[in-house]
Amino acid sequence: NHIDSGIELIRSMDDQSIYEVLLDNCSIKIQQNLRKNIIVENCNHFNIDFFDCNEYISNNNFIANLKKRASKSLKVEPVFLNSKLENEAITYLQKQSYLDFTKLENILKNNFIKEFPFGYVLMTHFGEIVGFLGTMFSDRNESEGKNIYCNLHTWIVNKSYRLNSYLLLLPLMEERYAVTTFTPIKTLIGLYQKFGFQKLEMIYRVFFSFNLFKLFHTRQFEIKSDERVIKKHLNKIDLKIYNDHIHLKCFKFLIMDKYNPKNNIFVIAAKNKRKIFHVLDFIYISNSNEFKKYGHNLCTQIGSEFNVMFCGQHFLHEKDALIPEKKLITKDIKREVCMKNLPVNYNFDTLYSEFVY
Repeated sequence: NHIDSGIELIRSMDDQSIYEVLLDNCSIKIQQNLRKNIIVENCNHFNIDFFDCNEYISNNNFIANLKKRASKSLKVEPVFLNSKLENEAITYLQKQSYLDFTKLENILKNNFIKEFPFGYVLMTHFGEIVGFLGTMFSDRNESEGKNIYCNLHTWIVNKSYRLNSYLLLLPLMEERYAVTTFTPIKTLIGLYQKFGFQKLEMIYRVFFSFNLFKLFHTRQFEIKSDERVIKKHLNKIDLKIYNDHIHLKCFKFLIMDKYNPKNNIFVIAAKNKRKIFHVLDFIYISNSNEFKKYGHNLCTQIGSEFNVMFCGQHFLHEKDALIPEKKLITKDIKREVCMKNLPVNYNFDTLYSEFVY
């Protein structure tokens, strides 16, 4: 009762920082009250690590308590393409002044799974939209089976309602989707962590791909962009990825060995302007180990094909870098990303995200 009264008081304050402290204390108290013997018994039964189970139950209790304390005057609704609420959400995004709507427009037009919403809106009981969270759902066929992913790309809440921003996350937290966010603002990272997200460091490496000497070398590989040729050589997993991205402006091509056509690498990339230069950013590479064997030569050939002198890649670990840091002229930019419920054998890429536009 004291906590409930405190929250109502803090909602009316200008300084919201104490609210975060209160949530921390609530979370700690919940963890202290868990009955360890029951958790361990259930963990053993389902063959789950105790600490993972403890964290999962703690997060569930944390979310349950937030639901109880949520303002009754607000609600969250999913937004689907070609619905009445879509028009209202688009109007809200066009009028808001926090983000440039033209940068969101192309993202909002596409939905990789039509049965899933492209976002959620926060609404008052009068039906006024006061917040929006953008979602990009995708179903991915992976080695261990099929997984549903949700990438979060836009989180906007009117200033006077920001204490209730967490409500937009609650529908996703009730599911076991793999959730990622590659461009979170720093002030929201702490909130993501309270909901059980991992905070990871993502590296964006830009490297100079032009090499005049290697440009005129005998080329072992060809770059094929013809749809029929690409589809003919793709496996089931890569064919689905290709079809999902077929109508997007990102480049889709095969790097094919002239002397062994079965030896090929499927690539999705996007050309972006970074300051005064254009950079070809690699979004997905089907066989990164094979690519790394010929990395510099391939980047030179790809750069020539797409008329760029720089290539870029996002990755989490140095072992996944296509070009080692010390091998070429490179520049690294680091940023924090948040992820939750990732599959055991998760391979990082930036497919099905804002980076493909």
